[in-house]
Amino acid sequence: MDLLKILDTKPIPSIADARTLGVTGNTSGDYWLPTTMCLYQKELTDQIVSLHYSDILRYFETQDYKEDVVLESMRTMCQNSEYVSTHPYLLINHFMPKSLITKDIPLNLADTSGKFAILRDLINLVQEYETNTAIVCKAGRTMDLLEALLLGNKVNIKRYDGQSIKTKNKVRNYSCSCHLFPSDDWDVSKFPIKGPNQFDMLICLDNTFDKTKEDMQKILKHCRNKRKIDDRPPIVRLITINSIDHCKLFFGKQFQPTSRQYLEKITAAVVVLRDRVGTLPPDLRPIYAQKLTYLLDWLENPSIPWPLPDIYPIKNYNSMDVERSLLTEVHYSKRENKLEEAFQAKKRGRPKLDHGATDSVKKTSFYISKRLKNDYSTNPLKQDMSQLTGISTGNESSDLDYHLSSGIITHKLLQSIGEAYDENDAQIKELMDFQELDPVEGDHVIFYQAEKVKVSEKLEVSNKNITDDTNKIKDMELANLEKYEKTQQLNLNIVKYLETLANKEGKLLDMKVLFSKSRTLQEDIEREERLNSSRDTENEYMRKEIEKVSVSLKETAQEIEKVQEGSAEVETSLQALLEATGTQKVDVLSNITAFEENIEIQKIEYQNLKSELSELLTRLGKLPTHRVRTGNNNQGLSRRHNK
Repeated sequence: MDLLKILDTKPIPSIADARTLGVTGNTSGDYWLPTTMCLYQKELTDQIVSLHYSDILRYFETQDYKEDVVLESMRTMCQNSEYVSTHPYLLINHFMPKSLITKDIPLNLADTSGKFAILRDLINLVQEYETNTAIVCKAGRTMDLLEALLLGNKVNIKRYDGQSIKTKNKVRNYSCSCHLFPSDDWDVSKFPIKGPNQFDMLICLDNTFDKTKEDMQKILKHCRNKRKIDDRPPIVRLITINSIDHCKLFFGKQFQPTSRQYLEKITAAVVVLRDRVGTLPPDLRPIYAQKLTYLLDWLENPSIPWPLPDIYPIKNYNSMDVERSLLTEVHYSKRENKLEEAFQAKKRGRPKLDHGATDSVKKTSFYISKRLKNDYSTNPLKQDMSQLTGISTGNESSDLDYHLSSGIITHKLLQSIGEAYDENDAQIKELMDFQELDPVEGDHVIFYQAEKVKVSEKLEVSNKNITDDTNKIKDMELANLEKYEKTQQLNLNIVKYLETLANKEGKLLDMKVLFSKSRTLQEDIEREERLNSSRDTENEYMRKEIEKVSVSLKETAQEIEKVQEGSAEVETSLQALLEATGTQKVDVLSNITAFEENIEIQKIEYQNLKSELSELLTRLGKLPTHRVRTGNNNQGLSRRHNK
């Protein structure tokens, strides 16, 4: 029976049942929405792994490598894979559109990224409601592409990183609003959250979102009851299935992100899973074929359990799995559904099958079959690989020597042989270097022994000097101690003698008084001498100051004389100027008088002319006027002539 002849149209898959999907009833508020990859993303992922081929083998098969180089290569591979899983434009600059605001860009972005296509379907469902949705992603080009995608939806876009792909934004008045937040370096004080409404859902576009950060908690707690711990918007993580995002999300719960095991598990999974990256399981494909309408019930009531399965677990792949995957060439199909592919390839007559496939079994290529049978042109007898190479291999496989028991020369075996040769050459070179440096080292030993003898002699002299100085110090301390004791004894004797004299009468008592007065006088004399010395110093200082003042007075007197002379000269010049000014004043007054007389004469003449003019006007007013009528050629117009 040929189903292609019976089914004339492409079948529409029905929405799957939650019971068949293995839904666990998750109500934690942090959910996983698996996304797909387009063909271009899958090919780029394979090319990225191929570029790091040698470093991957060093990382998993050996321990003798430069960690800074190989580890950085692995991190670079993971970072580039993460860019591709979000959108290929983040990795390849020369395919980036020149403008992100044209009408065809949203459709182009969705066609070149499976994650953007699913995000568009999700926003198409959300935009029908009056909601506020927060979307978190990496700042920069990722957010630019996200904003360009949302321009194709009927949503209000509010961006919180101070940038926008549109210089002149038109006001959008839609019921649904999308708030775009950067996952790192969000300046809350400069770009606060706009709007008093709480967020109904938070969508994570990539793995850079960390809900434990303080700024991300502000998004989750915005306008919500802070006392209720469970009062948070649901989080939907858009994670590309079997990609680096999937690996990070799964292994991040088992290992620390900075540990070596974390990087090793993620790298191995990225290499091994590259042949099925972005490929959904058959149970989930009907949901995505219906544009995620399966999630409508949950969008209307997010308190119900998440209707999709939890995150799929990923195996712990080892170095053998990595090497086997690298030896396998990956081929991607443009369509995941075989029935859809068959309908697309349907033609008149006998159907043409791709890649030489039969009705049910694909043919193995010629070179692969020869390789599997060890049937090469240099092996006509099809001998075993151990006989061909002369290397004896074991028959029992083990985890350590699996590359020796496979019967095939693998990368591990070639690498082991090369390392053995390199180690042998290194030891030979090291031995030759030691032989060449032996005479030089002998001279160094003799030189340092002589230096050691010199240093020992200097040390003995220094120790002897230290001993002599120590003895001298001890002798001086003993002498000082004896003098101190003698002084104390003398003071005691003086006190004793004074007490004895105090008990006596007559001259002896007078001697005590005189002794006391002599001590007092001696102290007064010393004090007066100190005062005299200070007074002499002060007098000497005052004498020098008086001399300076005298010199200054003389200089001042000289300056005063110069000023007085200059003042006399100024007075003389002022007197001459005043006299000249007086003469000029007389001349000016005489001129003023003449001008005033002339003005009076002009006034009289003005009055006379004014009276004559008034009489003339009166006479002119009394003269009669004559009218002259023109001919018919002037159409009855008249002119007035004054005679």
